[in-house]
Amino acid sequence: MPCISLGDWQASETPGFLWDNVAAGGVLATNVFFNIAVLRLATLAAGCPAPEDVDEDQGCSNKVYGLKPSSFLTTIIMCGQFSATALMPLVGAAVDYTSKRRHLGATSAWILCFTTLGQASISKQTWFYCSIGMALSIASYVCHQVSVLSYLPGLSMVKPTEHGWVDDPQERYKINSVANAAALATQLSITLFVSSVAFWFDLGDTATAAVAQGIVGSLLFVVYACVWTGRRDLVSCAFRDHAPTKVLPEGASLFLTALNEVWNSWTTLKRRRPAARFFLSGYACAAAGMGSFGSLSVVFMHDRLRVDGSTTVLVMALCVVFAVPASASAPRCMRYLGARKTLICTIAYMVLTTILAAFVLCGPACRDRVWLFAPIWGVGFGVFYAANNAAWTELVPPDAVAQFMALYYFAAQILSWAPPLAYAVLNQVYDDSQLALFVTAAWLALSLPFLRMAGDLQGEKEALIRDASSEALP
Repeated sequence: MPCISLGDWQASETPGFLWDNVAAGGVLATNVFFNIAVLRLATLAAGCPAPEDVDEDQGCSNKVYGLKPSSFLTTIIMCGQFSATALMPLVGAAVDYTSKRRHLGATSAWILCFTTLGQASISKQTWFYCSIGMALSIASYVCHQVSVLSYLPGLSMVKPTEHGWVDDPQERYKINSVANAAALATQLSITLFVSSVAFWFDLGDTATAAVAQGIVGSLLFVVYACVWTGRRDLVSCAFRDHAPTKVLPEGASLFLTALNEVWNSWTTLKRRRPAARFFLSGYACAAAGMGSFGSLSVVFMHDRLRVDGSTTVLVMALCVVFAVPASASAPRCMRYLGARKTLICTIAYMVLTTILAAFVLCGPACRDRVWLFAPIWGVGFGVFYAANNAAWTELVPPDAVAQFMALYYFAAQILSWAPPLAYAVLNQVYDDSQLALFVTAAWLALSLPFLRMAGDLQGEKEALIRDASSEALP
């Protein structure tokens, strides 16, 4: 069965990679709906009134399962992110050292699919079990992305002559661009469609989340059944089995080998190029702050502004709408400032606007002002994700793409659990939802000194290329 190719590609698996990104966009779209529903049901289970029934100066300090409702949500997210961080090196090693790459991708895909479908049963009776499933879905999503990204280097390999295969950077850039666009388009489309259904049928937050999970779970089922079947005689773009790319030392533990690879990559950068070390440290902090922004902003709008679920969804959708053109225009900024300076300026912009929002969005009386910040934050998101990738690729030499990019993806995940944990602890102590934005801003601000110390990444890359002939990477 032929696939809808979404373009003209060198590799037959590329459409499968793109369709998997379509599915990923659907997963991202459901997060906001599900977070809102869990937060609302946890609030009601704690004996607190719904946000729309609370006066401006009225609060509720009740707890559910020993935690304040918003702390319960962020704790679940933290558990999922921490599990993903722990599993990520192991999955990466299994991809490199075994022939189970497709099996890992398929297994994580089906866990994510069936967890999403199961969460469509969310209600007052099942919300706790569905929220526990959220931790499982977060971990499976990250592990699945590791498996999928392992196919990316092979998708840009072309054979222009009979002498061998070579990497085509332009093909890789094109695949990345279309994949990101497909994910964003799916995320926005599903968000708007589910919001329209909720408005038309006057659904509450819980029913809306159930509809979103059901729609996206069905999408995942169709996409994954095609691209992860392993039967290329049935689906032309299905992912293939691949032989191991490395040999596992005899008697060695796969998990310890995985940790050793991460450590060796890190020490290589530390020894040879301090700029990359500082960049990765800063990027880990920035990625943690930006990655937690969605969940913590939902908490802020729910607890601080008493915003209803439908408004929260539309605010987040507006962010995505402005992120798309901002991402497309980011290369212009990078031509003038360079990728690293553009990234630093974008993070500083997000820090300042987030701190400003914490004071300007003072409470329920100020809730309408959130519409001002949605496009402001959307622009920041669009430029950030374009600039950080460009800044890192300025450093990566052609002979070390796989080694250094694996470390880059790991850096993006390693601290993802920290901001939700920080907010959960601080909220338990101080009972102030304003801390949600301050925690996000703090992690972003923490990245700035490291990124400033990274220096001239392009100069580092040229030095690495000059050294490539005399010093091989371990």
